[in-house]
Amino acid sequence: MVFQFPPRATRGVLLGFTLSQIAMVVSGVITAVIALNLLAAGRPGIAVALFAVTVVLIVLALLRFKGRRLTEWLPIVAAALIQRGAGQNEYRGGPWAPNSVAEHMDLPGPAAGYRGVTAITADGLTEVGLLVHSRERTVTAALTCFGENLVLADRDVQTRRLTDWAQLLNILGADFTDMGLVRWAVTARAVPDTGNRAQRYLANRAIETSSAAYRSLAELTAAAAPAAQRHDIHVSVVFDLNRLSGEIRQGGGTDAALAASVLDRLTGIEAAVAEAGVATGGWLSPRGFAAVLRTQFDPDDQEAVDLRASTPPGGPGTAAGVAPQLAGPVAARTVGWTTYQHDSAFSRTLWVAQMPRQPIGATWLTPLYMRTTCRRTVTLVAQPVPAGLAQLATRKEKVARAGDEVTKRKLRLVRTAREDDEARAVEQIDREQAAGHVRYRYALMVAVTARTLDGLDRDVQQVRRILSRAGCEAVVLAGEQDQAFAAAALPLARGLKPMRGWTA
Repeated sequence: MVFQFPPRATRGVLLGFTLSQIAMVVSGVITAVIALNLLAAGRPGIAVALFAVTVVLIVLALLRFKGRRLTEWLPIVAAALIQRGAGQNEYRGGPWAPNSVAEHMDLPGPAAGYRGVTAITADGLTEVGLLVHSRERTVTAALTCFGENLVLADRDVQTRRLTDWAQLLNILGADFTDMGLVRWAVTARAVPDTGNRAQRYLANRAIETSSAAYRSLAELTAAAAPAAQRHDIHVSVVFDLNRLSGEIRQGGGTDAALAASVLDRLTGIEAAVAEAGVATGGWLSPRGFAAVLRTQFDPDDQEAVDLRASTPPGGPGTAAGVAPQLAGPVAARTVGWTTYQHDSAFSRTLWVAQMPRQPIGATWLTPLYMRTTCRRTVTLVAQPVPAGLAQLATRKEKVARAGDEVTKRKLRLVRTAREDDEARAVEQIDREQAAGHVRYRYALMVAVTARTLDGLDRDVQQVRRILSRAGCEAVVLAGEQDQAFAAAALPLARGLKPMRGWTA
């Protein structure tokens, strides 16, 4: 099966220019007129200064840097400078955190508002960990999933799996949106296999252990232990508490009522994922959720956490997972503009600004998953757009493009091939929405983690080369790496701006 991503829209408010660009150009023109009047009045010093301001305004409005307009960089740079000036670019957790023994999980940055709620399933034994964000009025849960090899499957199996996944996207975007689902994300991380699952599987499943074949395979799995990796996959879902408020009030307005309301929806989502052919391992428990967060912040703790998870029930040692109060880092800070340091590692997040423009197959991201040897996390966060809003957004886009075409024809401006591709993409989206497909806003991010800065530079270059060969345009986020880490490395389904107006 071959498919193609639409080009990233470049159309602005007028002839490809955004409102901020137009405002800066108009300000530059007004400044230039004032400078001419001052020059005519015999005040050349002030006039020259205003001409310089004019040049700066026009340059800021028209130039781009690392895939973004300079006007888009201004709020990022301003926020980063304010953050550093206020001393908020460094975080102290653990024994120095103000809420280390309270209900909050003491996570840094945008994840600071989460608190843990434990939900008990119908069997009365299984615990599900919910993260409630009091300020954003959301609740998050994460489902453990297990991937299957799609590359070795025949074409019919690949087509069937993709069809099932497309059906799941429509279910999550239509059925569960009405039930309060606002975002979901797929997070796939590659971490060192400290427990060497292949070796344990061989030891537990082998019947004949005296043969030469068994000894050879045992030696092979033992030798591969230091370089072995495992892939953890989680599907995170976020619900809007405002939409659940009626049910929660009817249940008494307590955390137990909140948990009961969310559990009913989680059961349906897990069933839909299983029907799509994806094997599931249940929703993360409070300690399991905290363990994922903790090992992302402190990779050196991975071995100890895995050791607790492999301890037999009733055996010696601490319970599996991590206490929710210890989920966050002991220390974290931003290093420069493109690096985030947390406990025992450094991280750098890349944003895939443009998906492949050429037709691609179903396994186009396989090199990123299978050929990277570094510790990395790939996150796709998606937000279904309500059908009414999607129709309005598409209609607005078509009307605006028709207006741009008329304006360019009157001004005899050149129409580029990219603009033709974007117009065809809008028409295709309109046809797909009319056929009943759900429209999504989405972002693809890759967080790379290493123990040293030199190692991080090498790993990031490797990931960027793989993405470039796949046809993607990836940029390292600058000035917002702390926010990017929370969105790309943690299974919290963050990283999308709120929808405003008719923008979808």
